[in-house]
Amino acid sequence: MNPATPAAVESAVNILLQSISDENRNVLEANSSRKLPRRRPDNETQTGLLEHVDKYARAIKSTLEKVQSQLFAKMSALHTEHNKMIPFHRLPIELFARIITEALKPLQNLRLSRPTYLGRLVTLCQVSKQWRDVINGTASLWASIDFLDPTAITSAAISRAAGYPLNIIAVPPGPISVASRAPDGLEEFTNTAMALSTRWRSIQIVVPSSETALAIMNTPAPLLQSLELKSITKCRLQFEEGAILFQGTGPQLRGLGLHGVAIPWDSYLLRDLRYISISNMEELSPSRTEILGILRACPGLVELELSLEPAGGRKKETPFTLTELRSLSLSLSTRSTFKLLKPIHLPSIQSVNLNLDSNSDDYHSPSLMEHMQTRFSNVFTASYTLLITFFGVNELSCTCKFSGNLCAGKEFKITVEGQEAMATLQGLFDTVFWRFQPEFTELYFDRPLDLDLSTVLSMFDGNNGVKNIMASKCDLNPLLTYVSGSTGYDDWGFPRLEGITIYDCEYNPSDLLRMVEARYGIEEDTGSDISHDGPGLPPPLKWIIINHAPGEADEDILGQIKDILGPDCFEFEETVER
Repeated sequence: MNPATPAAVESAVNILLQSISDENRNVLEANSSRKLPRRRPDNETQTGLLEHVDKYARAIKSTLEKVQSQLFAKMSALHTEHNKMIPFHRLPIELFARIITEALKPLQNLRLSRPTYLGRLVTLCQVSKQWRDVINGTASLWASIDFLDPTAITSAAISRAAGYPLNIIAVPPGPISVASRAPDGLEEFTNTAMALSTRWRSIQIVVPSSETALAIMNTPAPLLQSLELKSITKCRLQFEEGAILFQGTGPQLRGLGLHGVAIPWDSYLLRDLRYISISNMEELSPSRTEILGILRACPGLVELELSLEPAGGRKKETPFTLTELRSLSLSLSTRSTFKLLKPIHLPSIQSVNLNLDSNSDDYHSPSLMEHMQTRFSNVFTASYTLLITFFGVNELSCTCKFSGNLCAGKEFKITVEGQEAMATLQGLFDTVFWRFQPEFTELYFDRPLDLDLSTVLSMFDGNNGVKNIMASKCDLNPLLTYVSGSTGYDDWGFPRLEGITIYDCEYNPSDLLRMVEARYGIEEDTGSDISHDGPGLPPPLKWIIINHAPGEADEDILGQIKDILGPDCFEFEETVER
């Protein structure tokens, strides 16, 4: 029985009333069997009555306490029975633990704020006794040790992991930039982690010097599968010829990340890897030939991340294939990207993220886009959505997300810096858009723009796929004008527009109101009824979301806009902080 049902509550009340009735009957029967005392003085009579009342009250209190105890016990039993009937609690313990692990995995990967993975796990222990017993008894759930956790939680996790291989995260959240010292408390945590090296399965760790990095590589770690070193100051590790790392325990590394830590680029550590990430090297960067040598030595590579500028290489490289590579992320100059990818065949690529610096290159759009589309033709399909982000006159980002059962997870993103955003955009129109029209397009105008927004918008004349516009900290008036009427190619700017999100932008509130009235067919001077399906009108907007700093919005005009759109299609907040 569910303890919250009316039947359960009624039963508990009936038990209480019946107990009180029984107690009253018992007292009355006891009193009726007693002989009436002789008449006493008034004070003695009053004293006797008070004693009798006190005794009667104590009896009722005792009865209530007994009934309350029985009621709580019954409710607890009902709660237990109710929880047992929940399908989730009938799962095998192994599956229950797997669900919790997967649910909390984003906290391990992102680490943007508290609570951490372990902090949330401790909270889940408070859901019920069953959850607490299962979580505390499953060693694998406690096998992730994070620098961000309090010492008490870290110690408890190490104990409850009970010899299970550990994932050590000894880095603060966010990227590691060049700094003079490690974050407070990191040295103590690192010492604790070093003492557990024989249980390492993976470790991400900040190293203040090359000596610390070498100490890690000279620690026995037979179970280690993934190593990621992030240096506070750039350093190069020198291995003696024939040196045996990890005290000869022979870990089977599958993932290696080096960020500001250079090692000999022909080291055996850089062989047969499934994941490679190298960044923040500058003058310590490997050459293009050395990078290609690393990739040839890892034929089963699945994920590759490079953020550096390789120091030249041979003019002609032997072609090879990375059959298993699914994810590629490169932050290089445009020229280096072309030369690095030229000899590599990537038949299984699914996700591509290119951050190209074109400041000193002569590779420009549309040749840039055409080359990328040809190189990653197996990623591009005819069904995709497009996000175009404008950062400034010389920076533009385009993200293509592909849809369909056979395209799950496919994504292509390219950010070009140092080349005119308009030229990059034109390259898109001349290549990708010309061959494959996106299902719909989102535009994001980010930060104050030093380009003519009117010119940008005119490039979309005749393109009916733009459905969503987001703008942050920029002048929005040209956009409001563009979508308020005819553009010369269409009756409306962005005729399929569904929503606009405005964050801390400059604009004339009256222009925003006029835009809404125009698209809804409302005569400004007469205030006539809204005509959602009037001739020539675009579909109604599905949302407008606006966020300002407190006190900056014209609430009267925004109220009129809300009345037109309806409360479900309009959202206004004042949470912007200056």
